[in-house]
Amino acid sequence: MTSIEVRNLTMKGTGDRPLLDDINLTVPAGETLAITGPSGAGKSLLLRTLAGLQEQTSGDVLIDDAVVNGVGPRGRDLAMVFQDFALHPHLDVFDNLAFAATLRRGYDRAELSERIHEVADFLALSELLELKPNDLDDAQRQRVALGRSLVRDAKAYLLDTPFSQQSERVRTNVRSVTTQWQNDSERTSIFTTSDVEEALSIADRVAVMHQGFIHQVGTPRDLYERPADMFVAGYLGSPPMNLVPAFPMGRQLVTPLATMLLDDNLLERIGGRGVVVAGIRPEHCYDATGQGGQAVTDRVEFTTRIDDVEWRGSSQFAYLGYEIAPEVEELLSEVEDLLEFDLFQNFLVAELAADSPLRPGMSIRVVIPRLKVHVFDPETGENLTLGP
Repeated sequence: MTSIEVRNLTMKGTGDRPLLDDINLTVPAGETLAITGPSGAGKSLLLRTLAGLQEQTSGDVLIDDAVVNGVGPRGRDLAMVFQDFALHPHLDVFDNLAFAATLRRGYDRAELSERIHEVADFLALSELLELKPNDLDDAQRQRVALGRSLVRDAKAYLLDTPFSQQSERVRTNVRSVTTQWQNDSERTSIFTTSDVEEALSIADRVAVMHQGFIHQVGTPRDLYERPADMFVAGYLGSPPMNLVPAFPMGRQLVTPLATMLLDDNLLERIGGRGVVVAGIRPEHCYDATGQGGQAVTDRVEFTTRIDDVEWRGSSQFAYLGYEIAPEVEELLSEVEDLLEFDLFQNFLVAELAADSPLRPGMSIRVVIPRLKVHVFDPETGENLTLGP
């Protein structure tokens, strides 16, 4: 098993903003790490830099505690799945699967053939082994590129959006068998994906990346329940966390929908800020008349009208609109421009029980556990709820 570490990795771009901005990341031996973030976050560039295909401006890449800055891709011995598949058009599927492994000296032909057939079987490629890449569709070509990486014995595995071309029905299975193969083999693996749910489901830990730097690294549960900043809070989740402008007034936090009492610790962290942002997960909103709402004791509650309802089978989303003052809306717009990401809206999404009799226009009383409300600094994005 192999560990990978990145220390203060920076790559300058043509403008003022670095393409990779002082990245520090540690992937212990045998761990599966998912790097997620919007398109253009720098995920693919980071993988290519780890593989030695791109050169950083400063900082170090370490493999098993040894700095490999001057070592080329072949010497680093990292298997990589590329977004564009990079298959050899003149070779059939079997030889494409074998290609990377045969570049290494001392391989056993019979053992390699057995491994190719095993990988081809669980990636649904067994019937395609004699075909050329041009005879395949994009989903099949992507599975060949993925299989070529899995067949090879490497120090670690870098997989750049390896499931993006798979249909929704197939994608879950391909993802499952791939991660199971890697886990059974105790392989160190780094995946990239823009699919948040995918990142949370496949990895031991997740790194959230945007604008060339890592916002937070942690277990899926840590990131979801304790987001370090507003971007992580607003990016993770489906639907993501509601981010609502709020105003500290004495010991109270006043939002367009409700007022919440502040405890001493949070009051001290908010300090003299005149505006903050309250973060509320949709699933932490309860119908006060339902069993879940009645069970909440330390609570924030309010009554409002439902603008719209979306029934989702296992639950339903109620959209609860509110007004934002123009000067506050301008501040939030500046934050979005700085982050280059849409975080705010003028409604709160409540995920409620599927059997709740909801309809647009009706009045509803909503209950939220007070300790589930996060408070963010709108300028720095810091989650003030987490403390120092």
